[in-house]
Amino acid sequence: MEVQKRVLPHPALRGIVRSFGERRGFLRSPGLSWPLPPRPYQIIDIVLKEPFQVRIDGGPPQTSPETAVVGPQGSRRIQLHASGEIHLFNILLQPAGLNRLVGVDMSCLINEGIRASDVLGYRAKWLSDTVRSATDFPSRVAAAQRWFGTMLEGSTARDGIDHASRVLLKTGGRARIERLAALAGLSARQFQRRFRTEVGLSPKHYARTIRFDAALVAHLAEPQRLWTDILHQAGYFDQAHFIRECRALAGVPPSHFIGDWNNIIVPGRDLAANSGGWKSPDGQ
Repeated sequence: MEVQKRVLPHPALRGIVRSFGERRGFLRSPGLSWPLPPRPYQIIDIVLKEPFQVRIDGGPPQTSPETAVVGPQGSRRIQLHASGEIHLFNILLQPAGLNRLVGVDMSCLINEGIRASDVLGYRAKWLSDTVRSATDFPSRVAAAQRWFGTMLEGSTARDGIDHASRVLLKTGGRARIERLAALAGLSARQFQRRFRTEVGLSPKHYARTIRFDAALVAHLAEPQRLWTDILHQAGYFDQAHFIRECRALAGVPPSHFIGDWNNIIVPGRDLAANSGGWKSPDGQ
């Protein structure tokens, strides 16, 4: 493994799309299995080579769709397996991007990765076909941008929830929820209900997944950095706090989410893979 690329979208699309990315490489048999960690992202994945195998809550393996919409992951136990030639085109969306684009109730996509046509309808095939027929990464990005440009013609305008969700991302999940509700001009109850509809998770749960993801991404970026520094920056009191939060969100210790899984995809950033030499904060 690995070739990694990630670029920002055209400024006109940044209200919906955060970035376009691509990962490719080869995994020798028997391949690689890793758990999908709790994370706040909304993603469209277009598989260009071998599909992934997905096992949900210990159930039988299923083949991933050629084009999938993946909602925020809050707590469900999902195990992924990949082998052979890996080539994935990845579209990372803004927190309320899918709701703005097609009006989907995002609470239906929590902990899910489903066939894109179930969310986007016939327009999913148009996106998949144009991206898959392109010959290189720049042309795949251009094809996707044309698709989003057309889709934006019928999208809803930004609102207070859209702004609040981005503030939570920008602040690493540490903005005060009460303050965000007030800025959106909504009561606490209205803010909670609309946030779930447009983003998926509750504001508090969304902030927790942002902090958890920020800690893992920071470790991947600087694997030699002390965990105490990483966790403090991410907003945890100490390692014990992080371990308790990991078990609360996913039912497993942090070691389950640190290691070989990072060789496949980290949608938030374009990071060089790191394997070996790591030690999780729970000592495993």
